[in-house]
Amino acid sequence: MSDLHEELNTALAAVQPGAAPVDAAMLTGRKIRNRRRAGLLAGVVAVVAAVAVGVPALTRQEALPQPHPVTDHVRVTVNPPGPHSPAGLIASGLIGTQPWNLSVESPTSDNCVFTGTGLSFYACQDGYSGQPSVADPITFEGAGGGTAVNPTFVSFGAVWKGVVSARVELSDGTVLTLHPAEVDGLRFVAFDIPAQLPVDSVIAYSDTGEIATAIPFTAPTGFPTFSAWLRPGQARPPRLTGTFGSGTVVTAYLGPWGTCLKLAVGEYDCLPLTIEPGTSVMGASPTVVFGSAAESVSYLTITRKNGSTLRAEPTAVGPQKFWAVPLSQSEQADARWTAYDDAGKAVASGSVS
Repeated sequence: MSDLHEELNTALAAVQPGAAPVDAAMLTGRKIRNRRRAGLLAGVVAVVAAVAVGVPALTRQEALPQPHPVTDHVRVTVNPPGPHSPAGLIASGLIGTQPWNLSVESPTSDNCVFTGTGLSFYACQDGYSGQPSVADPITFEGAGGGTAVNPTFVSFGAVWKGVVSARVELSDGTVLTLHPAEVDGLRFVAFDIPAQLPVDSVIAYSDTGEIATAIPFTAPTGFPTFSAWLRPGQARPPRLTGTFGSGTVVTAYLGPWGTCLKLAVGEYDCLPLTIEPGTSVMGASPTVVFGSAAESVSYLTITRKNGSTLRAEPTAVGPQKFWAVPLSQSEQADARWTAYDDAGKAVASGSVS
């Protein structure tokens, strides 16, 4: 057994797959911004088994977002850089007869930027922030491109040291093989597809076999969001949908991609397959704060800086209780929350920010 294989077995036994949550699925020509939540992954507990065994009734059934079907088969290709490729090239190929390519400049500096033929400009700001690991072997982000008539979507990300290739399976049967390209000491992969062509899965491989599989969440825009990685042999959680919120409505989509929350029109926040076992704030948009609640929690109060309060009623969606309240960005910084049980006893509290 190789050292890499031993390392994989040891690491996989110690962690649950997680991934980069995505703050919003944007339209063509705009990027999708990934946000890392180290705090969310600290002390997490897997809920996959609970989902597979049985779940409480959902508050409302709702169809999962689906992209528009692709009626015409379009040839899609991807190629790694060659010996005479320009510096920084990650990958190139064709969508039909239209060429595409993606390059990265200065990925470890403040001048980091991804550019390419027919693609939108993507600035990294403080350097590329993706931190791949055995649990998150490819830290996918994305950007739109193409034209208004034929929009495309490019997925790209840093690659963990143990990944030697990746297999992308598209819904029309197309299979793309990705090979990492090294730029400034970091390794990247990329592929570009028609915006309305769904991605079924991405499988990351080491030199000894499969590392993990990602099943993306597909928003109505057709853009895939990679939120979780499943280990070989790990059961795929069923696809469930429910709503929650007090004074606002948030839709939760649970499945093999993790948990994706629809906060507003065109705005999704996707979380890994693991969630915190207790009560906490999980995230926020400019207008909504949302979180998880322990089984014992009956309700929460959110207290603004001026002393006024909001009441949040947790709702079970699948095996987990969620809550959400409308709270403007200016009110979030100084707000606090308190959780109460059925007897009205405070059982947990914390800062919204």
